[in-house]
Amino acid sequence: MGLVADSNGSGAAEPTPPEALRWEFFLQQGVRLICTFVRRRQGPTWGPARIVVCYPGAQPALPPDPVVPWDPVLEDWLLDHRIRACDEANETARFGHALETRLGAIERRCGSALFVAVLLRCLYDLRCELYLPLQRKLGAIRSYEPDPGSVHTATGGELNQVLRRSQDVLAALGYPPDRVAAIFGDALASYLRERFEL
Repeated sequence: MGLVADSNGSGAAEPTPPEALRWEFFLQQGVRLICTFVRRRQGPTWGPARIVVCYPGAQPALPPDPVVPWDPVLEDWLLDHRIRACDEANETARFGHALETRLGAIERRCGSALFVAVLLRCLYDLRCELYLPLQRKLGAIRSYEPDPGSVHTATGGELNQVLRRSQDVLAALGYPPDRVAAIFGDALASYLRERFEL
């Protein structure tokens, strides 16, 4: 399931944006595309997310496209066409933001209490290093036990699908298994630190 469906529900369909038509033209000409995810801090919060696409090795040389606002339609298109970020650190930031978008949509649909309870179980099953700090922090507020049955709920299914799909997409982008695990782990940690102020 893509970001658009994750954010707006599975029935949502968006037309291909003009930016993606331009990128598709260059792909059909055999030009390799690289995207750079850009999001800067503005005081204590993040500024808007943006994307820059460039064409390394194009003949004749092409300048990078103008910066465009990040949105789920563009991100889905880039992922569907296996367009990697400029480096692993940028891929981590990009996937961290995508996790924030995907998981945020699930949290809005099912409510924070259920979402956090199921997320804790998913993190426990993944052996995520931030599981214990998150449980301690939330335990001071409320008792969240990672109920094994929660992964068999609709919310648990959605969460697991998002986490699995993120890893599958990283593999489809051409990263070897050890780098998939590292990028995904760092992206998930980035989301958790930002969402729960760890």
